[in-house]
Amino acid sequence: MPTIMRNRVLSLFFSAMFSTGPIFCTETTSEEGSPDLRLAEPVDAVVADLDSYISQFMDQEAIPGVAIALLRDSRIVWSAGYGVTNTLTREPVISETLFEVASNSKVMTAYIALRLVDAGELSLDTPLNHYLKDPWLPPSLYRDVITLRQVLSHSSGLGHNSLSRENLFAPGRGYSYSGMGYLYLQHVIEAITGRDLEEVAQEHLFVPLGMHSSSYVNEDSELTSRTAGGHLTAVVPSLFFVVLYLAALLVVALVGFPVLRIWTGRWTPTRPIMLGAAITALVVSMTPPFVGLRWLGLSEFAWAIALSGLALFASLGLLLIVGRSAANWLLPARKRTRVAVQIAWGLLAVIGLSFLVIKTRNLPMPRWTPVPSGAASSVRATVGDMATFLVEISNPRFLNEETGRQLRTSQVQLSEDLSWGLGPGIQHSRQGDALWQWGQHLDFQSVMIIYPDSGLGVVVLTNSDLFNPDVAIRIAHRAIGGPIEPILRASHTEFDYRE
Repeated sequence: MPTIMRNRVLSLFFSAMFSTGPIFCTETTSEEGSPDLRLAEPVDAVVADLDSYISQFMDQEAIPGVAIALLRDSRIVWSAGYGVTNTLTREPVISETLFEVASNSKVMTAYIALRLVDAGELSLDTPLNHYLKDPWLPPSLYRDVITLRQVLSHSSGLGHNSLSRENLFAPGRGYSYSGMGYLYLQHVIEAITGRDLEEVAQEHLFVPLGMHSSSYVNEDSELTSRTAGGHLTAVVPSLFFVVLYLAALLVVALVGFPVLRIWTGRWTPTRPIMLGAAITALVVSMTPPFVGLRWLGLSEFAWAIALSGLALFASLGLLLIVGRSAANWLLPARKRTRVAVQIAWGLLAVIGLSFLVIKTRNLPMPRWTPVPSGAASSVRATVGDMATFLVEISNPRFLNEETGRQLRTSQVQLSEDLSWGLGPGIQHSRQGDALWQWGQHLDFQSVMIIYPDSGLGVVVLTNSDLFNPDVAIRIAHRAIGGPIEPILRASHTEFDYRE
């Protein structure tokens, strides 16, 4: 089930290793004190402010690349790229650069499903299992009652960061942000159409809206060449490697020492044998990433772990050789002192490399290979295509009037200032309702927000890591003003309540 687990394994590991709990923006205001929208300001003044702000903000937060599109009156009035697609190649980001938009894919999948509703192939309130010959969900009290409306509004009861397809609560009796629900929907869409989600998206979304630089699968070589690379802090792949390498070294030792005893009659390994064991452990440690992560559709992470591991292994090996040679040259006749110096040098080398890894930000990920289509998170797109889509969901041209109205209507209330429609989230404030969705993977962040009544909106795409998880939202807030706390709150904590 590679699509189901796309980025989930790494996200769960990342959260477990580095998260200290929910992080909230400290610059929050009450509803009465929330800032006004930037509607009254001339576009040129807003653009000038953003041009200065984004450049400084990227330096301050160590963001490799940003693409942004500003909407006024439901039209793109400005788009631009900042920074680089890759910190090694230094290729500049432009408006035509593709980014991974992560969970923004869910709203696109929702729109496709609503197109199928208008075509009479799906119904909002017919149980999705009705469309399947073979059930996708396991037997339960709720399998035969989950509807499209509940999946699109995250009230199906299906989970999110989980391999399980079990329900957390009765459908329609609560809210829990659910990637699994959208994967269920993908299975239904592909079953009723007989085609892959990418093909259905081309017919009902990408081609009609002119989103020619968007794809769920990233198979087009021309699109791949324009795609930004994601970035991670170096500690993530390095820590993966260290854990795998130590485990592999333990396995090699448990197997090697008995063999050594049987073969030579002694337990003490020679230096060549120790070197051979270290290299064997290196090879063994590379196997799980390339086998497991490739199966999960995460080949780029496997390469990142492998390359980081090789760099650490080679650097530490070189430093140990230099330290040993220097100690032998400086202390030829003092064996105990020489050994002590070598041990101290080895510890300093480990500490120094650890410090370097911790301090290294924006380690570029290898460029993507094609991925399986994933309804919840696999879309790659340009900022212009995302802005075009955002305009469409705010005032649909290709949906029936009633379907479009329901898309923008609250289906489940999370709090006084936040609810969910048929796909996008809805922020409620004195400035009006805003449709929004954010996307986050370990190496990308994005957000799209629009106020349908005024047509004011923004799309921000970045190729930055999640050690600083608010950067795209903060840039978007600078671009359009208004309240942002509900969006920040929802992007950090998955509302989960049950009636």
